[in-house]
Amino acid sequence: MPFRSTSFFSFVFAFAPAGCSFLFPSNDIPPASTMEWPVHAVRVDTVGYLRARAKVATVVPPPGTPDLSGSIAQIFDISGVPEWSCQLSARMTDPDSGLDTYFADFTGFDTPGIYTVAVPGLGTDSTAQSAPFEISETVFAGALTTAMTGLYGQRCGTAVTITMGSDTWQHGACHKNDAYLDYLTGADTNSASVGGWHDAGDYGKYVGNGAFSVGMLLAAWEHFQPTLAALALPIPEHGQIPEGGAGPMPDFLWEVKWELDWLLTAQKASGGGGAPDKLTAIDFEAFGTMPDHDNQKRYFAGIGTAMTADFVAVMAAAARVYGSFAPASSAAYLAAARLGTAYLAANAGPAVPANDSPNDSALVFNTGHYVETDADNRLWAAAEMWETTGDAAALTDFETRAPSNPVEVDFDWANVQNLGFYTYLLSRRPDRDARDANLVSTLSAAIVAAADQLQGIAAAHAFGRALPGGRTNSYYWGSNGSVARAAMNLWVANVLQPSPKYLDAIQMQLDFLLGRNLYDRSQVTMVGYHPPANPHHGPSYGDGIADPWPGLLVGGANHDEATVNLPAALTWRDSKDDYQVNEIAINWVAPFIYATAALTPAPM
Repeated sequence: MPFRSTSFFSFVFAFAPAGCSFLFPSNDIPPASTMEWPVHAVRVDTVGYLRARAKVATVVPPPGTPDLSGSIAQIFDISGVPEWSCQLSARMTDPDSGLDTYFADFTGFDTPGIYTVAVPGLGTDSTAQSAPFEISETVFAGALTTAMTGLYGQRCGTAVTITMGSDTWQHGACHKNDAYLDYLTGADTNSASVGGWHDAGDYGKYVGNGAFSVGMLLAAWEHFQPTLAALALPIPEHGQIPEGGAGPMPDFLWEVKWELDWLLTAQKASGGGGAPDKLTAIDFEAFGTMPDHDNQKRYFAGIGTAMTADFVAVMAAAARVYGSFAPASSAAYLAAARLGTAYLAANAGPAVPANDSPNDSALVFNTGHYVETDADNRLWAAAEMWETTGDAAALTDFETRAPSNPVEVDFDWANVQNLGFYTYLLSRRPDRDARDANLVSTLSAAIVAAADQLQGIAAAHAFGRALPGGRTNSYYWGSNGSVARAAMNLWVANVLQPSPKYLDAIQMQLDFLLGRNLYDRSQVTMVGYHPPANPHHGPSYGDGIADPWPGLLVGGANHDEATVNLPAALTWRDSKDDYQVNEIAINWVAPFIYATAALTPAPM
């Protein structure tokens, strides 16, 4: 079955080598924004499948197609030679969309190469097949590197340049006057807070969400260090030796350090160990304003206990991760964690909610809040402090709080206790036997039960999506991030009770995000087939480059956009104006990095 020219260019997106500068092998390949993108009846992970993992495609025939149950699906190589075949499953009605669907399970086929899946019963048109995909041992390495490059593109306070193929994305140094203290201390003075990552499609920086994102990345480092240590990123620090270091620090840790060091400045601005909620202007900048042209005055908001606890958690984790690479930074991170712990101890009553005014007057910012209670945040902080220091009081604090905080099947910035559970259960401390054995058993069983639920839903779902909740309430603002985040629970369960089904379910979450979905489209910019071209992301709209900045996971379908005639699952659209479904955020990119790292082996 010959490929259309657009199919060739789509496979180029999917199968780049791990180095992100090689996302496009030739400058002659047209940018994504100029390509044709047919919608295929066979939906696949358009980046590809690991040889040893489940390989499932979903067939979505045109309305009125006769029943295809038991029909043949064929796997063709890049030259159109048939290599394998399988039977379609019985017809299923996808409850999320109402569409008829079928599974084409070709798990038994594991020959490395580039392929398509076609269903002859649908005809010979190119749309009766799938987009191209790869089968290999390292199929997600390029997506992992591109997503890390996406975080580099979110850097604040410095000039950024990314070149891939014929595209160069760039902006100058931005927000060099961050930030003023008017709404933190009441004084119109500046406390230097340059750096960090822009939180989302706008240019605010949020302590709680920044710490949550870093927490997932540090967990990825501890779980997949050999893979992440080998990443080569287009960052200025590549190959550099940090203060006190014995040799070059891995690029992954340099990039995460950019956010960690900004978080330190936020605590410094508070003057008392607590962490402010955020650093933003009073209002969002005009959409499309480039970062280096955003000249609004930017301020810290008030201190809160939830974001302080998140700050403590990541500083404690960073202290142990960076100890052998950047000892001076490691010491600073641990000192900051101890100072934040003292603040939490002094504010041990009801959560301090981080009002935007030092006088507790009406809120003055229009830039959003990560408002939350703090029990889960304090639990996470206690787990990380114990793992880093062995402090008996931190262990007691965690073990006292844990029974009141459930393991979450679906978690996000507002319920971070799972991160604490993972650290506690996977402890590498020599005195880990000091843990409460009954609690270890109870939490382990709960993690495995949550993973079993995720795996069961994924295996039965028309597109492999694992989130529980049914037709509406599993689609919400940033639901794609939660799809990626399911990989964390699945991987930890696989450590506690090894089973291939958990790793297969991680593959399925990536499948959904990379094209095996209702749209036949990747949800990550510049990765896979027909990726988002118009994310709600200021630099992507304002820089004059047709293609969006790379490596950014968009939020996905959202029940807030549903109507009587439009189910929640079908609400995603590729529009820069629809921020409820097409914005990007660092807490969505971070778990995508975790998920791709989980399925990417270290170089031999």
